[in-house]
Amino acid sequence: MEKTFPLLLNNAIERNAIMKGVFLLGLSSMVVLGMGLAHAAPAGSAEPLRVAAADAKQAAVSGTGVVEQVKAEQSKIKINHEPIPALDWPSMSMYFRVKDKAVLEGIATGDKVQFDLEKGKTGLEITRIEKVSQ
Repeated sequence: MEKTFPLLLNNAIERNAIMKGVFLLGLSSMVVLGMGLAHAAPAGSAEPLRVAAADAKQAAVSGTGVVEQVKAEQSKIKINHEPIPALDWPSMSMYFRVKDKAVLEGIATGDKVQFDLEKGKTGLEITRIEKVSQ
């Protein structure tokens, strides 16, 4: 007496149906897992770490660092900041957008500063910055 097994894949139709199921399962998994990346920063963003931070914090987060460059006309400042534990950021040098370029008045390269970050339209933005004694 010959034994038969239902999933022997004896014909092309069964193989095709199973492969379609595997493909659709994989595709749906990628869609579900990819939904968490919907807020990811665009390629080449000056603030690649802002995604988790923007979702994790709604209130202001403070940081301290040394100004490396001020681009007031672009509402940007480059700061070599110390670790920011509230955002799980290590120390690094990065550009930040400022909510209002007026906060950059009196700030120059080499100044040690303390600053506040808040969630803005395009991610985290500096809302307050002031010189501190070195």
